Amino acid sequence: MSDVIDTRKQPPLFYGYILIGYSFLIGFLASSFFLHSRGIFFPLWMEEFGVGRTEISLVITLTLFTGSCLAPVIGFLIDRYPIKLVSGVGACWMATGYLLLQWVDSYFTFALVLICFQGVAWGTLGPLVQTKLMVNWFSRNRGMALGVAIMGISVAGIMMPTVATFFAESFGWRNTYSVYACIIFLVIVPATIFLVKQEPASIGQYADGDTSPEEQVVAQAPQTNVEIYKEFLTSKEFWSVVLTFGMMNGVYSAMITHLPNYLTADLGFTLYDASYALGVAGAFAIAGKIVFGWLMDHFDAKVTVMLAVLSYFCSQVILILTANYLLLLLAAGLFGMAFGAMVPVRSVVLSRLFGVRKFSRVNGLMAFFLAPATFWTVIAGYVADHQGYQMIFQIWALSFLVAGAVTMLIKLPNRN
Repeated sequence: MSDVIDTRKQPPLFYGYILIGYSFLIGFLASSFFLHSRGIFFPLWMEEFGVGRTEISLVITLTLFTGSCLAPVIGFLIDRYPIKLVSGVGACWMATGYLLLQWVDSYFTFALVLICFQGVAWGTLGPLVQTKLMVNWFSRNRGMALGVAIMGISVAGIMMPTVATFFAESFGWRNTYSVYACIIFLVIVPATIFLVKQEPASIGQYADGDTSPEEQVVAQAPQTNVEIYKEFLTSKEFWSVVLTFGMMNGVYSAMITHLPNYLTADLGFTLYDASYALGVAGAFAIAGKIVFGWLMDHFDAKVTVMLAVLSYFCSQVILILTANYLLLLLAAGLFGMAFGAMVPVRSVVLSRLFGVRKFSRVNGLMAFFLAPATFWTVIAGYVADHQGYQMIFQIWALSFLVAGAVTMLIKLPNRN
């Protein structure tokens, strides 16, 4: 099919653009509360509950692991029920958990609240939902739409470490989470109820804002859910994507959790210095989402993934070789660039392989099989307690080399 389309022009207001803004906002807020705050609160939690890096890392790991294990269930719900219903209920559940943190009085209750509320609710607000919206509303420009929509997570990465540092030193981490809960109730819940539209057909529009469908959809015999999941599990393409992203998944989460502790406890920098490093990672992640989303729309998928792997690997080499602050900022930037690439690249690959209607189910199943990678956080804490952070940087560098080798051996789908 020719890429030159003269007969279909964008309408004055394509609602997909509003949903990009919505996804940006929700990604910004939801990731601010835990993803980009926990590294700052990490040493405060250690002091509050009288435990070490391994114990706090274990709580964070189990929280992330719970979310990954529930991803297939949430993916199924997103494909079968209105997104606004799933996200609205999830937002209320997350806010309730944040309010309960005001009264936790032990390490055990702290862990229980985070796992049961943050772990369960994140999937209803995070990339799993926002990528589904973009896949529903965009086709030709899917990579770019995904990159911009998920960019809110990276913008939060620039701002929130410093903001969380100010909140933590001014009000304490408990009161900060009460503020986060109010933001969820007053902003996220209303925005979800009033702005989310499931797909273009629900308001008489077509993907990308076209005035007619881009192409005819070939009717297929309906499949049961058992048949759909069997299709995923018996597909070598599915397992190729699992192998490609499995070695890289979870490392960014572990890095932003431990980097502030490494910079302050091991290298003697201030907490604000650490927050600036996380901000640099967030800034480069923005570039990664845009650049790699565009590359997925226009260039070879395998080359695109290899560039992300290279960025990850170079960041670890710098962390291994130097303690110079400016070079550490560069390492944080390269790491953020690669992380920014992961969501749009993986989402585009899955949507090309399995289509729009099955996207959330295959995306959720993918997250389930990538769940073991969430243990990078507790592994990093344990290794840091016994061998130091340099050892974990070397382990990560090796894992990225393996990811590059796997990527070279498998086939990834291009746009055509």
